[in-house]
Amino acid sequence: MTQAEAPYQETMVVHQPRSWITRYWFSRDHKVIAVQYAVTAIAVGLVALVLSGLMRIQIGFPGLLPFITPDIYYQAVTMHGMIMIIFLLTAFLLGAFGNFCIPLMLGARDMVFPFVNMLSYHIYLLSVLVLMASYFVPGGPTGAGWTLYPPQAILPGTPGVDWGIVTMLLSLII
Repeated sequence: MTQAEAPYQETMVVHQPRSWITRYWFSRDHKVIAVQYAVTAIAVGLVALVLSGLMRIQIGFPGLLPFITPDIYYQAVTMHGMIMIIFLLTAFLLGAFGNFCIPLMLGARDMVFPFVNMLSYHIYLLSVLVLMASYFVPGGPTGAGWTLYPPQAILPGTPGVDWGIVTMLLSLII
């Protein structure tokens, strides 16, 4: 009994040059995702830096910037705190540092679930966009303090509490 041998075929995969979208947006490489987290966290940190500068100008020179009312000041304090703690430090330390260094420390070649890792960055980016969109809802972002706890959050007339808390919850749910 003889067996017919299949002719030898050289299977060669030709890789096309990858565009920016396929390289960064759809990447499952943990180091690329770490860079994405770091760049996004730094960009969000620049927004928090501007808010911090506006707060310091208002404290140092009251009335110098006439567009900063007490409501806008409370909103700046709240957004600065939420951005710095939740969207900058957490993303930078867990997202960027965790994705870049932890697999190298463990001696792993890659993350265990690379698709979930990529998805977590996209959800983080979406939550950042939802939080920044709270500036454009009626009443502006919430001015209830960055923890959103009472007594500041339940005071009547607290700026942006209705839509601000809704967008914050939406960004955390996402």
